Order: sequence, then structure tokens, then C-alpha cells
Amino acid sequence: MLQIDKLSPKPYYIQIYDYFKHEIESGRMRAGTKLPSMRSLARYTGISKLTVEKAYFQLANEGYIVGHRKARFEAAALSVNKRERAVGQYIKAESGQPPWKYDFASGDVDLEGFPLILWRRYMHRVLSDPAILLAGQDEQGAPALREALSGYMYETRGVHAAADNIIIGNGVTPLLRILGYILRNKHSRIAVEEPGFRLGREVFRSGGYEIVPLPLRDDGLDVDALAQADTGLVYVTPSHQFPTGKVMPVGQRYKLLDWAVQEDGLIIEDDYDSELRYEGRPIPALQGLDRSDRVIYLGALSKVLPFFVRISYLVLPDPLMDMYRRERSLFRQSASVPEQCVLAEYIRSGEMRKQIRRLRRLYQEKGRKTEYLLQAYFGTAVEVSRVVSGVHCQIAFASPLSETELTEAAKREGCLVLPMESFYEKHIDNGVRRFLLSFARIRTDMLEEAVAALHRAWTAGGVRNNG
Repeated sequence: MLQIDKLSPKPYYIQIYDYFKHEIESGRMRAGTKLPSMRSLARYTGISKLTVEKAYFQLANEGYIVGHRKARFEAAALSVNKRERAVGQYIKAESGQPPWKYDFASGDVDLEGFPLILWRRYMHRVLSDPAILLAGQDEQGAPALREALSGYMYETRGVHAAADNIIIGNGVTPLLRILGYILRNKHSRIAVEEPGFRLGREVFRSGGYEIVPLPLRDDGLDVDALAQADTGLVYVTPSHQFPTGKVMPVGQRYKLLDWAVQEDGLIIEDDYDSELRYEGRPIPALQGLDRSDRVIYLGALSKVLPFFVRISYLVLPDPLMDMYRRERSLFRQSASVPEQCVLAEYIRSGEMRKQIRRLRRLYQEKGRKTEYLLQAYFGTAVEVSRVVSGVHCQIAFASPLSETELTEAAKREGCLVLPMESFYEKHIDNGVRRFLLSFARIRTDMLEEAVAALHRAWTAGGVRNNG
């Protein structure tokens, strides 16, 4: 029977999730076996009913358990191949390293900032109405979600996007693969920011594109260098450059759009965390300034929706939509139809705006606390960037150890970190070690012990507190 280890750093809901997942995958809990009610399991384990509900929701979302109206959840039927494959994955995970206690690397939303009960209510409504699911079966994405996103993007980002020009995907990777495929007849090279978004760079590289790294200036991408780069395709993050956080001013944006017109080029704008700005007004999207169909807009909701909802969207100009439609039979919709339908309702009801307001307050508080703690523990030996947007801050310091060695030292203290050198195509070692630290997946009440663990790891590695 399930036993909760209250001394373990693993959250209680994850312990519950892992237990039932393993029981179902191994076949010890057969299809149709009733799970304990949430109330009885909460009473048995001595934890809150809400914690049990989080675990059950995740199991149901992944298909391990199923619910029926006014009845307890029960174990779902897994195919033999699926069960064998899942068991193999479970054993591999168990035999490897344990989950990191302090995840400074993930930018995903932690469940402390998301109303799971409300999401479950919407999911139940969708799953109870087959007509909604049937209407959502479209390879380009559920029509209801594309309509909702059309209005949402215009109101929040100034993006002009007809529903017919939006493509939905399960994260940015499948959307970038579609884009790389339809552009390959005209383009073979793509310019990227240096440093820049590593996943985007690698997806295009795997598609046969030559990667052309371009340096950043204080105002973002060096457009003059782009003009000399002999490429008609560029990937940029102008509203909140990843990973430096720089913002491209409007003058530089118009200069970039002029380059695209003059060179018959295309701009891929990745607007990955545009909703999360804490000072001043949100920076409008570059796409809203485009009058020549030169900007391809890429948006993601991973910073405002929990990790198990992977929905991103691509907005193609009319000429590229024609190319997409000609090749459409080659592409398959990768995002869950029920989740698309739920998200459509979530946006239409106004709950998305409420969620973003909640997260702005939460992340602004966590960002300020993270800055304070890093400065308190490390003193003047380190430079800590201010958090004005997003869920990351940068820390820089001199050390005789490499970023790779410091990353391993952090792991030994239970901290997973992102070294800045990983975002460069051609990194130059100048003795300054830079890391991008996320506070999104670390609970507010655990931030101090997380920073203390990082301080222990890196003080031994040559970072001295001079404060």
C-alpha cells in the first residue's frame, strides 16, 4: 500500500503519482481496479485532499486512470506493448539519477501557480460532450482554439492573425519542423542570435540548414551583420531575447523589417514569454509592425500553463499558408484534442487573463526574492541581473573552474542549472562564468534553501563572498 515519505524532498503529489503509475504499468493494478477516493486516501496518508487531487489529475491526463460520473477513478487498460515500454522507461528512470531537488533549469510553470481544480472542471465538460471533441479534429488545430488565439494574440500582443493562418502544435519542436520543411526549397541557411535559443537552432540544423550565428548588441541582433550574412532567413526573440533578456527597440525592429523587404527575406519571431513582463507596458510583437508578410510568428504557453499542457502556435503569412496547404497531407496534429478544446474555453472565459495576472504577481515576488537571496549569499563576488520579465535571472562571476565543472558541482548539491555557454554556437572562454537561473519550478518557501545549496556548491568552486 502507498506510504508517503514525509522526509523525502519529492513532493507528496509526485509520490502518489509515481506509486499508482508504477502499479498500473507493472500490471499489479489491473484495468478496472478502483482507486481509493480522494478523501479516504488523504485521510489515510495524512495529507491534504488537494494534494491527492493533483496526483489523480496528472494520472488521468496521461491516461493511466479514468473517471466516471459520480464514481471513483479506476485503472485504465494499457496495451501490452505500451505497458512493457512504460515499465522499461520506469526502471530506467529509477536506476538513473534521482529528480533534482532544486530545478534552476526549467522555465515551466510550477503547480503552485495554477488552478488545477478549474482546469479539471473544463476537462470534464469537454470529455462529457463528444460533439466538442469531434468539432476539434483538425490537423491544423482545433478551430475553436485557433479562433480564441486569434483574438487573444491581437489583444495581448498586437499580432494580426486570422484563425486560418494559425497552426497548433505540441510544443515548438513539431512547429519548427513543419516550418523547416516548407521553407527548404528556398532557404538552406538560417541566421540565429549568438547566444540564442538552442532548441530552435538544433531543429533547423537537423533539417539540413546551415546555422549562421550573429552577435548581439545592446539593442539586440546586429542587423548590419545580418545584411552581410548572405541568408534570407533569421530567427529572433526581439521582445525578450533568450537568454540575455535584451529588448529590441522599435528603431531596430523597423531596420530588421526593412532588411527582410530588401533581401526578400523572412523573420521567425519567437515570442516565448511575452505575457510575463513586470515593469512598464508589455513590449508589442514585431509581427504587428509587419506590412509585407515577412514575419512568421511563434508563440508558446509553457510559461503560463503547467508542464503537462504542451501547446504552441505558429502564425504563417498568406504566401506561406499556401505552401503549408500544398504539403498539409504530410503533417499530423501533435497536440491533444481535449487539451486544445479546454484551452479554447479557458481563453474565451477570461480565465487565461486571470492566470497571467496571478503569475505576474507570483513571479515578480519570486524574482525579487531570488535576486535578494543571490546577492545576500554571494555578495559582491557575483553580478545578478534584475528580473523585469520572464522567469530567469542571470548570475556572473569569475572562477578558475569551467561552467561545466561548476554545473557538476551544483548537481552534487541537488541543483540543476543552465550554463550560458550552452546557448552559444562558438563560445569564447574569458574567465567569467555565467548561468541562467530559473525560479519557476522552485516553490517560494524553498527558494532560500535552494540558493543556499547553490552557494555551498559554488563557494567550494572558487566563488568568494566579499560582501
